[in-house]
Amino acid sequence: MIRVAVILLVLLGGAAGASAAETVQATTLPNGLRVLLLEDHRSPIATFQVWYRVGSRNEHRGATGLAHFLEHMMFKGTPSHGPRQFARLIEQNGGRDNAFTTQDVTSYYVDIAADRLDLVIELEADRMRNLLLDSQEIN
Repeated sequence: MIRVAVILLVLLGGAAGASAAETVQATTLPNGLRVLLLEDHRSPIATFQVWYRVGSRNEHRGATGLAHFLEHMMFKGTPSHGPRQFARLIEQNGGRDNAFTTQDVTSYYVDIAADRLDLVIELEADRMRNLLLDSQEIN
């Protein structure tokens, strides 16, 4: 079973600044999803990250590169949001997104205005549940 961790760093504009000593709020949802929240009121920006605990370390000889390949497939769309619409919607709302794969994790992240965070959560939830894996894209 692949465990998923979500790191949600919310930077919500305001007068008070966050210090390095502030505590990360952590909770685990009933479905096992781990959510971390760190507020920093110095800027009206939010960073939303999803970390899957799977990377090249989990691959077998003869079947390498699959974690990185799947990272790229995650941008191919869902029935609700077609190919490359995720990035297009993020950019249209002033944000930027990207992803990376290491030996241990595959991570997706978005930087966006904090008042647009609901859009990111909706898009990421759709991608997690409804990803289109077209055999034409795989061959």
